[in-house]
Amino acid sequence: MYTFFGSLAFVIWGLVPIYFHQIGNIDPALILANRIFWSAAILMIILFIKPTLLDRSQCTKKNIALAAVAGIFMNLSWVGFVYATTINNIMAASLAFYITPVLVFFMGFMFFKETIKLPQKMALVLMVLAIVTYVLLDKQLPLLSLGISLFFASYIATKKLIKLNTFGGIFFEHIVFAPLALWYITTHSSDIALMDWGKLMGTAPLQLIPILLLSVSLLKTPLSKISLLQYIEPTFHLALAVWIYHEPISNGQKYALILVILSIMVSSIKTRKSTPKEVINKS
Repeated sequence: MYTFFGSLAFVIWGLVPIYFHQIGNIDPALILANRIFWSAAILMIILFIKPTLLDRSQCTKKNIALAAVAGIFMNLSWVGFVYATTINNIMAASLAFYITPVLVFFMGFMFFKETIKLPQKMALVLMVLAIVTYVLLDKQLPLLSLGISLFFASYIATKKLIKLNTFGGIFFEHIVFAPLALWYITTHSSDIALMDWGKLMGTAPLQLIPILLLSVSLLKTPLSKISLLQYIEPTFHLALAVWIYHEPISNGQKYALILVILSIMVSSIKTRKSTPKEVINKS
């Protein structure tokens, strides 16, 4: 069941570009500010209705600080993703989230002592080769893709360190940034149409639901398995970019994607054969 929750989270995120295409004329930073503020408002209402959702004994300075760090990583990844979507470059987001699982697997090995064997090492080499290929063919670094992937992988790894329950982690990831988000909204939204306000408010549940699902999944699912589930999201992105929005694909993107997908095959086959015992509980 925990694996199912994680899978569903990435399916939702895979379809999110459809929503953001409807508000592509709005500044990504303003979209982010609205998502943070309205998410915090929803969480405050939920907490008011059911105060027991937040375990006060877990609300230490360390846990709140880690939740804030996780929130920073999520917000940076998220604004990069929104930017890629609104400039009709879903392909960059797709490449980013194909790279992310390899980074997550590597972080699981580095910080949580999860098992990494030869196929996973080969997958990491292939990912690096994919980036080098992109640079050689397109004469530039895929900075947007790398930024999105690095920040999101860091978010997932940081979540593993937080000793808060599911609601507490999500609550502090948003509430600490709510004042800043409100300030940005009040100073940068004078020309927003009434209809767009509704769409901006809708970004809150659109993000809260998959974050909740992923947070529950992370309670019992090792990063090695999460790294495989993550491939659901960029596959949806790739399908949207190619078949729905007909985005052009550069040679660098094309061959980088081939190499990254090859790294998936190398990594996941061995992972399915193994039965890792390491499970990190957050509760």
